[in-house]
Amino acid sequence: MKKIAILACSNAGLDYLDYPKDIRILRSVIHFGTDESYNDFIDMDAKTFYERIKKDPNDIPKTSYVSIGKMIETFNDLEKEGYEEALVIVISSELSGLYEAVKRTASEVNIKVTAFDSKTLAYGQAYMVLEAHRLAEKGKSVNEIVKHLEKIRDHDMIYFAVDTLLYLVKNGRLSKLQGTLGTMLQLKPLLFIGDSGKVETLEKIRTTHKAHMRVLEKYIEDTKDKHVITYISHAHADDYVDWFKTKIKEAFPEREVVVAYLTPVVGAHTGPKGIGIGYIEIEK
Repeated sequence: MKKIAILACSNAGLDYLDYPKDIRILRSVIHFGTDESYNDFIDMDAKTFYERIKKDPNDIPKTSYVSIGKMIETFNDLEKEGYEEALVIVISSELSGLYEAVKRTASEVNIKVTAFDSKTLAYGQAYMVLEAHRLAEKGKSVNEIVKHLEKIRDHDMIYFAVDTLLYLVKNGRLSKLQGTLGTMLQLKPLLFIGDSGKVETLEKIRTTHKAHMRVLEKYIEDTKDKHVITYISHAHADDYVDWFKTKIKEAFPEREVVVAYLTPVVGAHTGPKGIGIGYIEIEK
């Protein structure tokens, strides 16, 4: 049986979950201005990050994925520890260049490296990582694990809403014209990440509460006849979380809801109070 290492980028938010500590995390970096850089979670956690940007909304952070040098160092360390293969489950390739970077780095190390494009982020990605680790522990091959992850990826959906369009505009996820008009009209886009792995706009709504109502409606419409794992990913929006959990329980009393923070490198795009409701359809 080959010894397989499971890795994730920090966009999955594993740090805010109970996860096996032999899963390695490739940490993205948060940048404020030209002279402040922080490794995601290690140097700045979610609570600290959201409190900072709430105090100064004009101090817009940027993000970057882990350096090639750090990736090579990580893969070389795994080889020394006796791992023969590494499976790296990364944020959607539509949202980051990390997937391609991992594939390029694979040719520079001795250990066999496979990059898997989750086509999502946050808990949807984290669930794939946890499942990959479970199967690796059972002795499954990388090919077998990837086939399982593809099934999860094909049945994952997240709808989300943001309190402000500022961060989406500043980080290039929304055009300046859309952002300006949206701010003027108090429009709140109902966004989703589906099979394409892109952040797409489904509808534009006038207020945050109405946007939340629509997120809830879409979730209920999609899942009413399905067996699903339900999750809430949020940017320090505990009051919103409580409301969503209550409404989901009213609609589906038997369902459990997993709640996890959006880590800073994701929150840099949503801004504070962003929240997403996602589901993964699974077999009974």
